[in-house]
Amino acid sequence: MTRPSYWPDWLEDVWAKSPEKGAGGAPESLAQHTWYVLERLADLIRLRPGLPEALGAPRLWHILFWSVMIHDFGKAATGFQARLRGGERWPHRHEVLSLAFMDWIAGGFSQDEQMWVAAAVASHHRDARDIQEAYAQPDDLEGDQLVELVAQLPKKSIAGMWRWLSECSTNWIASLELDKAGVMPLRLPEISEATMSVTDKGAQRIYHWLKVYRQLIKKLEKSNDSALIIGTLALRGHIINADQSGSAHAGAPPRTTFDADFVLNSQGIDRTRLFSHQQEAGAILGSAILVAPTGSGKTEAAQLWAARQAGEGALTRLFYTLPYQASMNAMKLRLEESYGEQHVGIQHGRSLLALYRFMLEKDYDPKRAAREARWSRNLAKLNYQPVRVFSPYQMLKGMYQLKGYEALLIDYHGAAFIFDEIHAYEVKRLAMILKTIEYLRTHYNARFLVMSATFPSLIRQWLRDALGSPAEIVASPNVFASFKRHRLHLLNGELTDFINLQRICRDAQNGKSVLVVCNIVARSQQVYDFLSGVLEPQGIQVLLLHGRFNVRDRLSKEQIVRDAVGSKSGQRRPIVLVATQAVEVSLDIDLDTIYTDPAPLEPLVQRFGRINRRRLQRNLAPVHVFCGPNDGQGIYDEELVERTLAILDRENGRPIDEGAIGQWLDEIYSDEIALRWQTEFDAATQEFEATCVRRLRAFQSDPLLEELFYRAFDSIEVLPNDLYDEFLQLQETDPIRTNELLVPISWRSYHILANRGQVKRGDRCMPSVVMTTYNSERGLSFDAQNNYD
Repeated sequence: MTRPSYWPDWLEDVWAKSPEKGAGGAPESLAQHTWYVLERLADLIRLRPGLPEALGAPRLWHILFWSVMIHDFGKAATGFQARLRGGERWPHRHEVLSLAFMDWIAGGFSQDEQMWVAAAVASHHRDARDIQEAYAQPDDLEGDQLVELVAQLPKKSIAGMWRWLSECSTNWIASLELDKAGVMPLRLPEISEATMSVTDKGAQRIYHWLKVYRQLIKKLEKSNDSALIIGTLALRGHIINADQSGSAHAGAPPRTTFDADFVLNSQGIDRTRLFSHQQEAGAILGSAILVAPTGSGKTEAAQLWAARQAGEGALTRLFYTLPYQASMNAMKLRLEESYGEQHVGIQHGRSLLALYRFMLEKDYDPKRAAREARWSRNLAKLNYQPVRVFSPYQMLKGMYQLKGYEALLIDYHGAAFIFDEIHAYEVKRLAMILKTIEYLRTHYNARFLVMSATFPSLIRQWLRDALGSPAEIVASPNVFASFKRHRLHLLNGELTDFINLQRICRDAQNGKSVLVVCNIVARSQQVYDFLSGVLEPQGIQVLLLHGRFNVRDRLSKEQIVRDAVGSKSGQRRPIVLVATQAVEVSLDIDLDTIYTDPAPLEPLVQRFGRINRRRLQRNLAPVHVFCGPNDGQGIYDEELVERTLAILDRENGRPIDEGAIGQWLDEIYSDEIALRWQTEFDAATQEFEATCVRRLRAFQSDPLLEELFYRAFDSIEVLPNDLYDEFLQLQETDPIRTNELLVPISWRSYHILANRGQVKRGDRCMPSVVMTTYNSERGLSFDAQNNYD
């Protein structure tokens, strides 16, 4: 550990961490821990030096420095010290006891600033509600818990902490170069006065500062002052992040240069061969919308856009947002090529398992792989890596005030966000995402690039409103023309008709790689059973891929598919892939033709994007859509499917012009559908604004909102009973890999199974077990009479 030249050696026996939690397996003194936290705070300050002025809180760094200096003084209590040395549990809050020292530094702050310091100290672990319930103001101090608690502070330690502040603080400020950030030394009371204020009046003064803290909470609840709201969110976010990073001994976070030439060189791209939309993206400063065909380098365009944002000053963070975990895993590896492995983090529900697999692929032994994976996941939780890949639902955790939300939100100040595949979100979720984008753009100086192959005019207008009149980049007509890859064929009947299944078999028998897409899992299993029964005996491989496989089997199948028909595969061979809409965005694959159930136009276009992706076929690749069933199959809106089929009927037999898809979408999303969508969007926006945005305040995570969040955005992972014994074995030998066996299902499906008595409910040690059939070939099967997922 690097130390400043002035150090409180006289306090080395006052610990902040036990040997188990200290750096290197040794106990960590209070001074050591405080220095670690201040180092991480200094990193955050260097990352966003102009934030206080932007927030209208010019002395934010000064407030935070002194809050950190005293935030753990309460740990000097004899009971806490005994606990660190293996003694009994200490039932008090050390941060509350730290408020006994507030009077020492209060003179260096205005009355409003004192509120902020008291709040930062008292809240660096627990929410306001928890502290207030545990330490309610008593009618009489006689025998009060805080009187007994203050008595646990040894006079020697009190004097030693006063000497620490008196003799070391100025040097510490200079050592961290925080004097340049506006942090100033404070004049302390004389040692006798300071000691007496703690020993004789400590309990009264703690209750005074708790009252001041409560006054700030009440002020926040009544206020609509964005400077106060955003400022206090930043206050608590910084002290939580600095304290947790210091406790984790994370070290200084890496800094990435978002340089356009470096990005291009890392991808082997010649600047002179960029498409016009890529060049334009690299020149736009501020938020933008990008429309370009699939395969035309949108990811590279997005990175050039990010480099331009960095060109006008420090870009604090780059977030790449995607809707599906498989897409996120692939994008992490892709971005590592530009920014380096240590600079790119990933956050999603299975990120630990994904990271573990990445480590195993480096030939790490399982023990080291598990250790490195946990560390990388924890760094992402600490907002450590400058580039992160995640879903928009990670952003919504902040708006739903999940525990630690303030620390999550501070990382969005001055950040750039790339949104890909935004078509994947239904209207209500899209409304929440766009309202969050608008909030971050307005209050956090965040910039956004939203890109897709096409947008309906209705969604484009929603984007304009959220992004505040963004620049709009559209690929040239020549680019769209050069990316014509498909010829449309609308076929009568259903995919499952015998005559149509025979047609699929003939294509496969003629050496074509065929993609077959069904809208529901049970239907895909039915089609797979038929095709594999006919084609496998002839030596033609048939694979099934849908959302009800566990991670292990899904990744195994995806690897087979990538080897056979991956866009960059050097050992291509024909296969038949039967899939659900899970294939729309999760794999970079290139097959010869597709047969698909009818669906709305956007998912169909995404499915088509897996055909002739590299444009290697001499002729346009045939893409086949069946006319039935046209009711949406419980997955899609029936009217959207019917309108899509009407357009496909008009275009039947013609090449698909990707440049015209936007006009087709406008035809579909018109009249009563547009009105219905707008009504749904407005209602969801208003509800989200009332429930989350207008209630967003610091110091108060909301358990009710947390439950709403997980019910709205998470599926539930269950363990198939067929894998129960293997799960128990892995718990003993390789616990991270137990997650490989879990299968995601919707909450609706879970409750239906539970009501039928097919669920053994889980607990903290064991996930819920479903009593339905699972195997690696077909995945999780439900009763054929109840195709509800």
